[in-house]
Amino acid sequence: MKRVVFLEDLKESAIRPSSLYNEYKELLQKELSRLFPDQSKLVKTNCPGCGGKKFQKAFVKLGFQYHKCNNCGSLFVSPRPTAAMLKDFYHKSRARHFWMSNITKSTRETRYRHQSFPTAQWVLEYVEEYLPETSVFLDHNSKYADFLSLVNESGKFKRIISIAPETPEPKNVLDKDVLVYNNLSQVREKVDVFAAIEVLERIFDPIAFINDVYDICQKGGLFFLTTNTSSGFEYQVLKDKSPRLHPPDRMNLLSIEAIQDRLTEAGFEIIELSTPGRVDVEIVRSTLESNPDVSLPEFFEYVLKKRDEHTWHSLQDFLQRNRLSSYLRVAARKK
Repeated sequence: MKRVVFLEDLKESAIRPSSLYNEYKELLQKELSRLFPDQSKLVKTNCPGCGGKKFQKAFVKLGFQYHKCNNCGSLFVSPRPTAAMLKDFYHKSRARHFWMSNITKSTRETRYRHQSFPTAQWVLEYVEEYLPETSVFLDHNSKYADFLSLVNESGKFKRIISIAPETPEPKNVLDKDVLVYNNLSQVREKVDVFAAIEVLERIFDPIAFINDVYDICQKGGLFFLTTNTSSGFEYQVLKDKSPRLHPPDRMNLLSIEAIQDRLTEAGFEIIELSTPGRVDVEIVRSTLESNPDVSLPEFFEYVLKKRDEHTWHSLQDFLQRNRLSSYLRVAARKK
């Protein structure tokens, strides 16, 4: 099983400018109570990482209760909005519209360099190695039009399908020959490649989703997913103080172990599992400086307060090499 490390540094502010990101979170906090006014309509669930029934309350964030699974260590919201409620939220959310119209737009060049281009390159390299003769590419909840354009421009696929894209005005933003469907049930053919970029952390039932991906893929088909994970440094040490942890965008922070087990049980062979995140140390360090309520183990306080950029870079490199960063990417093949 391969793992990949990114050596180039990346500043969190380059993809999430602090002023805009803070405005987004303020909008989100206001509308969560507006769009989910009746807590009794939320659904209690078992652990979405392993189905376990034994878990403990961890903390409350923006009015939603997070739990930690005693079995797999995943962090998750319960009770939670149903799949229909989540779809309605992302369709109506002013905060989501603000994100797409302001943050994504203003950081497009940086996101292209650090997200869309390397993600497309990652996918296409594995396609070249494992599926040189391929036909159908499917991207679920497409967020990055540039990523789909790069895949389309490669010329490797006869059909590109986008399921429930979250790009603003998808008909105007996505390539004209990209087929757009509302849900997976509309797809009447097996697909060769299935991409779920930043999807697993914000859907109602990750286990059912992974099984659905397996069913729709051809034998030997490739599944690419990226997500944030509870196994990562940022969430392990900051917990509820993490500035990036909020529902429903990060409703499921599954552990690496849970994701590995669910993919294997579904029938996938994992060919790469990496945590090439580059901002854990910066986020923890800046949160420690700005939030007096944050308390870390003495060793980390010393490293982050007293040491320099060289040490912080080395720590981030260590996290990547040992699959301990909070950003996870996985490539798997259907057996």
